[in-house]
Amino acid sequence: MLSIKESAKRIIDDMPDDISYEELIRELVFKHMIERGIGDSQKNKITPDEEFGKEIEKW
Repeated sequence: MLSIKESAKRIIDDMPDDISYEELIRELVFKHMIERGIGDSQKNKITPDEEFGKEIEKW
């Protein structure tokens, strides 16, 4: 498993040279959110579709 620093370096290396700070930050945050979601899923910290649907209806 890559360290956070190694993962960030890969993301940066894969981006075009003219990327803005905003685009870079967006990509880093997106990667973090995906990894967090995968971790939650592996820990079974998820909301079933039916329950989530009920929560959306309350909005």
